[in-house]
Amino acid sequence: MPDAYETGAIFSSGLPEGQRTYYEALLMETLRTKSILVPFTTVKEDFRARDTGIIKYSEVMDSDPDFNSLSESGIWLPGAHLDSRSVQIELTIHGDVIKISDYNELVNYWANGDLRGLVQGKLGQNQVDYLDILARNAFLSAPSAYVSYANSKARFTLLATDVFDPDYAELIRTHLEEREVPGVAGSEDGAGQTVVCTTTPRVIHDVRTAAGSKWLEVQEYMGTNRKFTAEVGMWGGVRFIKTRRLELKNYGLVDLQTDLDGATVAGQGAAATVDVVYSVGQTGSTRFITVTDTTGFTAGEIVTIHSQTVNVADGSGGFAPSWADGTQEERKIVEVIDGTTMSLDRPLMKPHLSGDYVTRGVALHASIFHGGPSVVYAIGERPNVYIPPKIDDLGMINRFAWRGFLKFQQFRPEFTELMFSGGSVN
Repeated sequence: MPDAYETGAIFSSGLPEGQRTYYEALLMETLRTKSILVPFTTVKEDFRARDTGIIKYSEVMDSDPDFNSLSESGIWLPGAHLDSRSVQIELTIHGDVIKISDYNELVNYWANGDLRGLVQGKLGQNQVDYLDILARNAFLSAPSAYVSYANSKARFTLLATDVFDPDYAELIRTHLEEREVPGVAGSEDGAGQTVVCTTTPRVIHDVRTAAGSKWLEVQEYMGTNRKFTAEVGMWGGVRFIKTRRLELKNYGLVDLQTDLDGATVAGQGAAATVDVVYSVGQTGSTRFITVTDTTGFTAGEIVTIHSQTVNVADGSGGFAPSWADGTQEERKIVEVIDGTTMSLDRPLMKPHLSGDYVTRGVALHASIFHGGPSVVYAIGERPNVYIPPKIDDLGMINRFAWRGFLKFQQFRPEFTELMFSGGSVN
């Protein structure tokens, strides 16, 4: 399979079948090797749903035996009853596109025609990030019966000092065992089953350094067992996997907030030099964002720029970001220039409207304990590569896209348990 692309059939939304299959496989392989949360879902494919937009996912429940003794004269048994349960999944369209001009400084990235490298690189990583966030949001939408908070607090009262106590892991493992969930992976000797926790590097740090910690590094117990991507160790029979995706910066109690005084565009906001060594952003880009008031913000802080808010006031008059808000971006403040402008460590990658929030608040850390797959990854059309032709007036805008018809949705919420906590800030 040649990796080079040229003018012709490949520059269309309908790639030749062989190329379509090839690049679809590349996207799936990239997702499999780089994703953290998607592998903990169960996949349900129904390509007929491309026309209906609906997948019905069902399962047959186990019987409940009548264990009373039988009569010697009885010749008929009532029989064990079987029943089912199902969930209807309404698929939605997802995808993204990388656009770049023939004259852009970055165009040399694709100038050699290496479409394979693009699919495995920037476009593939875009898909991994996108689908991992969708999977995360599905896990975080667990019913309240399976959600707890450190020190028995509520989301908007959690402080950084409400750190994850290692005893929580043992307790949550017990909860899952009492619900008889199947476990994500059996141990090598078959003596038991393993609960896996996906969480943040900071939570893992707090577990490792807790007084009396019984932490085991992954090299101490792995042997011939399969190692999960980003698995780092075990405590209390729970295998821990780290991902920055579950660190929800500024999602807790808001202590400072302003809003954008004017719309921003993609590529705006980065300081010319960051950390002394980086020259950031494109030539001619605007090197700051304008807000209504920078009072209280300082260099080095992480802020979130977002449009949607949660429905619950945090108690201080501001609103925290919603994890369902796809417009949000996290950035570190490099310099507060004056009372209304500040520069950031990286350019904004998305446009933002005037009035969107700039928020500083408590970071929440989500720990998802997996006893089995509680989320369905429903697919009506697999993510695939699309390369539309140049249709702008001057024929110079290259577009590289992926598209899928899919949805991540809760199905067996009792198979997981979710814990929110603060995290040490040393």
